[in-house]
Amino acid sequence: MESEIWSTFATLRISSAINGLVGIFAIWLASRWATVAMDKGANMLAKVILSVFGLSVMAVNSFFLMTAQTIFINTSKAFAMLRDSGTEISPAAASFVATYNAEAPSFMNTPAFSIMLLAALLVIILPIWVPVKK
Repeated sequence: MESEIWSTFATLRISSAINGLVGIFAIWLASRWATVAMDKGANMLAKVILSVFGLSVMAVNSFFLMTAQTIFINTSKAFAMLRDSGTEISPAAASFVATYNAEAPSFMNTPAFSIMLLAALLVIILPIWVPVKK
């Protein structure tokens, strides 16, 4: 049974990796569009649209982060349930349970990623609303 849990975990991580790459590309795209628009003297409507797009990119990335955490947390819970049912689990599975034993996904579970998302939001939004003095 433990091998099936590991297999499911590995399969789910593929989608997390794809989500991560899409998220990084979307952050780059939003920041690039914001920079180019400001260089071309975007009007207020363009600034609002770019801001909404940037906030949407960050919302999607936050969802991707929570989804990735859910995969780890649910896998940890599956190992714990297997252990609690009386089945012996491997040291790797026991370590996994000890490491990823959160109750629910949270930005506080991954502070480095949370700070990165905040920094990315600032990279997108600040050029729009705080222009550089030339």
